[in-house]
Amino acid sequence: MKVAIVDDRAEETLRLIKMIEKMLPHAKVSTFPSGEAFLETWKSGDYALILLDIFMDALLGTDVARQIRANDPDVRLVFCSTSNEFACESYEVGANYYLHKPVTEESFRRMLDMIKLAQYEMHRFIHLPDGKRIVLRNIIYSEYYNHLITIVQKNGECIHTRMSQTEWENLLSEFPYFYSCSKGILVNLYEITKQEDTMFLMSDGTHLPISRRKSKEAIDKFSKFRFDKMRKGGIG
Repeated sequence: MKVAIVDDRAEETLRLIKMIEKMLPHAKVSTFPSGEAFLETWKSGDYALILLDIFMDALLGTDVARQIRANDPDVRLVFCSTSNEFACESYEVGANYYLHKPVTEESFRRMLDMIKLAQYEMHRFIHLPDGKRIVLRNIIYSEYYNHLITIVQKNGECIHTRMSQTEWENLLSEFPYFYSCSKGILVNLYEITKQEDTMFLMSDGTHLPISRRKSKEAIDKFSKFRFDKMRKGGIG
């Protein structure tokens, strides 16, 4: 999961980073000192959560939000401000929540509960090089052969796309629930139902081999994933 913080005050940014590290430990955080700096590089689908300061030089957070919402209706947008002056306007431009500064751990946790990030992640998608759109959590596993990636999905459909295994793994690198258990095979850890010696049993009944070289690493990774999932109440 990728999170963006857009705030021109370094101390506020640092405060938010510490909370994200504690409550969203797998998130990758990018910071921007202004709305202009953020919009220069931002593309629709880049982030799951964007935390926007309202009072910034030149572009207000509400101005940035309008440009975001014009291209990305799904990203979770949260405003941060020392004043309630823009609370009504923030919802008019599609904000999901309004955090009052200084942000506390209690208010940050309440915000996470309200914006339902886990629900957003269930529908998160990427675009393949050929333009096809694929929902990440619909993927069970993928196999690579002769410059072609075959993506097996929960809806029973298979998608074929031409790219290298390295390119495919790089495309999914920010999503920690994908793992390469052996050469040319990438599994969705959510879709593993059982680990059997040198095999993973997938939700569609497919047995996939675990590389001997990666045997301990794969088992440790799957065990940690299951533990983290149980700790969060099985959500996701």
